Amino acid sequence: MKNNIVENPRVILIGSVNSSRKTLEKLIEHQLHVVAVLGLQPDAAENVSGYYDLKELSESNQIPFQYFSKVNDEVHVDFVKSKAPDLVFVVGLSQMIRESLLSVPKYGLVGYHPTRLPEGRGRGAIAWIILGKVQGAASFFKMDEGMDSGSIWSQVNYDVQENDDATTVVQQILKAIEKALDAVLPDLKKGIFITRPQDESKATYLGKRNPEDGLIDWKQSASNIHQLVRATAKPLPGAYTYLGTKKIIVWKSSISEVTNHLGVIGRIVIADEVLGVHVQTGAGLLKLEQIEGIEIEALKVGNTLGFNFEKEFFKLSDRIEIIENQLKNGKP
Repeated sequence: MKNNIVENPRVILIGSVNSSRKTLEKLIEHQLHVVAVLGLQPDAAENVSGYYDLKELSESNQIPFQYFSKVNDEVHVDFVKSKAPDLVFVVGLSQMIRESLLSVPKYGLVGYHPTRLPEGRGRGAIAWIILGKVQGAASFFKMDEGMDSGSIWSQVNYDVQENDDATTVVQQILKAIEKALDAVLPDLKKGIFITRPQDESKATYLGKRNPEDGLIDWKQSASNIHQLVRATAKPLPGAYTYLGTKKIIVWKSSISEVTNHLGVIGRIVIADEVLGVHVQTGAGLLKLEQIEGIEIEALKVGNTLGFNFEKEFFKLSDRIEIIENQLKNGKP
């Protein structure tokens, strides 16, 4: 579908993460007429993985900038209207755009998604890509009222290798964004905007992932747990386990090559300066490469990872009983 629009259209970018930054950099590089940028406020970004503050990049390029917390608020809609945009890019934003904003730009909104649409619509895409559930791609599309369902403008695949984690996949995504935008921005500046409809018969949807989905089940195989660690690495919240009540985030792991040790599931079977820390899983050993929450040197052979609800329940019961007895005896 070819849409002839005005040459050198007036463009606004709305975003909050590194993909937003990369898109803005490309718009500037190709000398598009960027009339404003809206960026997520830092104090609203606590749960945003890969957050990037767009203010400095915008203002250093003399582009009017405004922070937002809820992008559909009237003050932000009025700000966008005041700039009379031809196109609005919405990149790296988890908030749904409502009709009040969707209808503002003359030629519509351009959205972005990191899967090969129509496959993998929805949230939590990076983790699902690493888990092997969907193909990764930098997909730019003309937004409609559906979820990632608009007609495709530009699309470039990227492949996830065996040892890629969320950090390296984000790097691949940024490279794919560059290629996808380099392919279409020169034409956009000339007023050429060509899209193609998505094949709805091939649409699939990804369920939202939450931080608690990173809890390690040591009954799973070393291969599956390693995949979970990769899928939740930075800038995502991380895979995690417990030593007693102490939370440990596992940022990096590897499948152990040690085959002559066997232990209870979740228990550390090797812990030394040379070989490192190896944990028994449901199938094979997992080597812990980088952790947070405790010094890796503090982990010892015989430590059992994973939260033991029964054990902690009885510990808590004992503490309550001690406190109750102290109160009965008039002790503080």
